[in-house]
Parts: sequence; structure tokens; C-alpha cells
Amino acid sequence: MIPFEYRLHYKYGDSFRIKTLFDIHYGSKYCDKVALKDHLADSDEKTRFIGGGDWIDAVVTKDIKRYMKHSDDTETDAIIDEQVDGLCEILEPYKDRIIGGGDGNHEHTIVKHHGTNPMKRICEKLGCVHLGYSWFVKLVFSEDNSRTRSVVLYGHHGYGGGSRTAGGEITKYDKTRKDYDADIYLFGHGHRLQSSRSVQIGMRGKGLYSKPKYVVLCGSFLKTLSETTDATYSEVAGYPPIEVGGATITIKPDNQWVEVSSDV
Repeated sequence: MIPFEYRLHYKYGDSFRIKTLFDIHYGSKYCDKVALKDHLADSDEKTRFIGGGDWIDAVVTKDIKRYMKHSDDTETDAIIDEQVDGLCEILEPYKDRIIGGGDGNHEHTIVKHHGTNPMKRICEKLGCVHLGYSWFVKLVFSEDNSRTRSVVLYGHHGYGGGSRTAGGEITKYDKTRKDYDADIYLFGHGHRLQSSRSVQIGMRGKGLYSKPKYVVLCGSFLKTLSETTDATYSEVAGYPPIEVGGATITIKPDNQWVEVSSDV
């Protein structure tokens, strides 16, 4: 795990958006590249992107448990190279606004069995920080008069089997709040797109204050089902269909701290 500080300059009244890039699975035929490009294009100079793994599908022919020819969208034998280069071509126009990218279980499998980290290679090509499997990122918003506001993100690709219920998935990760101190918790792996808001009560000076905390399940760009008789991994496993896309978190520094909201 690495801690990383990312600084942003702001003027009073500015709003920033953090858009998540989790579970893209580029290289699978069921990766919705149109949805990915739309998610990226819906951005401006005050938008930043952060990733949490499984950016490429990274399932090679040797992986007899997961490889299915009909799911493989690559054209050459160099599956990993082709997926890394293809995804970087899509992300290239946005590279200056990508905070960093974390590892997922698909990239981690390649590290374990083939001795190279495709996520690290992608981050190097894009010039962003390689965050690893879990990470803290402190967003520091600084104003002209040197006043600062900070928001701490905790990110993890996610773990365990996919939940069959929306409540089960959010509850699994909500427990993280007792072990890791952050303002916003980002998770992937389960491909769900939803969030939960809770409030932490504390004392400031002689009075009480409330501070919201968000647990965000960051979605996926991998379709659940095919439109042929070829079954996807999710179809075989019986997972419920998911909404394709990523989450957008809006952060607006104010007099007290920041206003935070999520679109999911």
C-alpha cells in the first residue's frame, strides 16, 4: 500500500469531479468501449480520473480456467501487449488528468504467473502513478490565499465472490470504515455501481460537527451478457446484470471543509 498526495488549485466556488475507472476489462469482446469513451469524454479541466484495477482483461490462453476464445477480442498472440497498447491509445488524451491506476486480480494473476505487471506498464506509458492493489490518496485543494482543504480517498480493487444482492455488496465493504480512516472509500471487483453515505459525529472546539463518509462501488465497463449463444463468464456464474459505467464524485471546497456528492 502506498500513500500519495495529489494537489489541485482552486478558487472559491469551484467544483471538481473524480471519475472512477474500475474493471474496464479492455481486450474482452464484452468490454463496452463506447461507454468507456463516453465516460472519459464527459469531463473538463476540473475532472480527474482514478483507477482501481482490471483495466485490461488479461486472460491468456494458458489460463485454462478462464480463457474462452469467443471472449478474446485481440488479434495477435501477444495478448497482453495488444491490450496494454489498445487501452493506452484510448486513455492517452486524458493522461494529464489521471491521478493513478491500481492493480486488480486480473493484472495480479499475470504478475503471479508471468512475471510482469501490465498495470504498471500502462501507468508508465501514461505518466501517472501506479497505486498498487490498495492505496490512500490525499486530494489537497489549495486556494490563492494558501487555505487548503483535503479529502482522503481509500481505494482497493475489491475481494471475495460477487454478491447476489445490492445490499450484500455494499455491506461487505462498509466494514472497511472501522479499519481505515478516509472520507471516500472506492471498491471494484463486484462490478456494481452504487454508493452508501454515512455520517461521523465528532467535536470541533466546544461544539459538535458531522462529517459524511462515502463507500462507492465503482462499476464496470464489462457487459454481463453476450448477444449470441456464447455465454459470458458472468452468465455462466449466474450473476445479475449490472449497469455499465463508472461513478462520478463531485467535490466542492467550502468555508468549513468540502461538499461531497456521488451520482450513484
